[in-house]
Amino acid sequence: MEWKKGMGPLDFSSVDDILLEDASGDIRPQSEAYFKATKIADGVWQVLSDGDHSYVVEGDDELIVIDAGMGAGNLREFCQSLCPEKPLYRMLLTHCHGDHTLNCYQFDCVYMHKDSYEGRECTMVPGVKSPIDYPVVFIKDGDIINLKGRPLEVINCEEHLKGGLQFLDRKSRILFCGDELNGNFFDSTISVEHSYRNLLRWNALRPYYDILAAGNDLHDASYVEKYVKAAEYILSGHENEGVAIYKPHTTDRVASIAKLDGKRVFARRAPKFVGVGFEEKVIEAGFEESLKLNDGNFSFCFLRKLGPDGIFDRELILDGAHFCYFLNKIWDK
Repeated sequence: MEWKKGMGPLDFSSVDDILLEDASGDIRPQSEAYFKATKIADGVWQVLSDGDHSYVVEGDDELIVIDAGMGAGNLREFCQSLCPEKPLYRMLLTHCHGDHTLNCYQFDCVYMHKDSYEGRECTMVPGVKSPIDYPVVFIKDGDIINLKGRPLEVINCEEHLKGGLQFLDRKSRILFCGDELNGNFFDSTISVEHSYRNLLRWNALRPYYDILAAGNDLHDASYVEKYVKAAEYILSGHENEGVAIYKPHTTDRVASIAKLDGKRVFARRAPKFVGVGFEEKVIEAGFEESLKLNDGNFSFCFLRKLGPDGIFDRELILDGAHFCYFLNKIWDK
C-alpha cells in the first residue's frame, strides 16, 4: 500500500470478531472506530483509542499529536475536532512499537528519531497493514519542536527501545515519555548503571514537570526521584534483594468477561496476549508461580522472563516504587 496525502482510514474488517471493552463497560468490535479525549491541562488532551494513548498539544497557531496508537478510524480527524480553529499537520513519535505507530500515515509529516525508522511498521493488528512511506523528519536529543507558544524539548534517553524520545512541555509542566518512563513501574532492560544515568538526567529536569504522560497513562512525576533512589540502592550492593517471583505491577486492565456472543473480549488499550501461547512459554521457562500470581493472565512484563536473560529477572519495591531489572545487568560491560 502506497501512502497518499489525506487518505482515509484503513480497513479493519479483519478484526471484526474481536471485541474491546473500555473502563465503563462499553464493548464494541475492534474494527469500529472509538475515541475518547480527556483534557489534562490547558491546551493538552489525552486520547484513548486502541494501543497506547495519544496526546494532543495546542500551540498558538496549530495542534500537534504525540503517538498514533493502533485503533480503527480517523485519529487525525478526531484530534482536529478538539480544536477545530487550528490546523493539525504533524505528529511526534516517541518510539517505533506498533501500538504507537499504526496511524502515523494519517499525518502529513511524522517526526521521529532515525533509529525508529526501520521498525515503524505495525504488525500488531491481524490483517491490517498501514503504509510506511509517509514523509518523515528525523529529530535528535536537544532539538526543539517549534510549536509556537509552547516549544517542546526533545530528549533521547533510551530504556524501553533504541531511538526512544521524550518531549518536555514546560508550559503545562508535562513530560511526554512514551514507554521509556512509566510511573507505575520502572523497567530497566539495560544495565542498572545505565538506567541510573538516564534517571539522573530526567531528574535534573524535574523542576520543569509534574506529570509523566506515558503511553499507558498519567503518573505523578515524583516517581522519578523514587526510581533514582532505588537504582542507587541496588548499585550500593543490594542487587540480591530483588525478588524473582512477583506480580507485574501494571495498570493494564483485564476485560470483565472473556467472551460475548462467541467472540473474544479484550480490555481496550491493554496488550492482547491471551490465546497466543505465551502462557505456555512462561510455564516452560519455569515461571508458573509468577503466572499464578497474575491470576493466570499473561502480562507484557513477562516478555522479559522469556528472553535469554529471563532467569536473572528481579523486582525491587522501595518506597512504593517498583523497579524491575536483570541481576546479570547491574553494571555496564
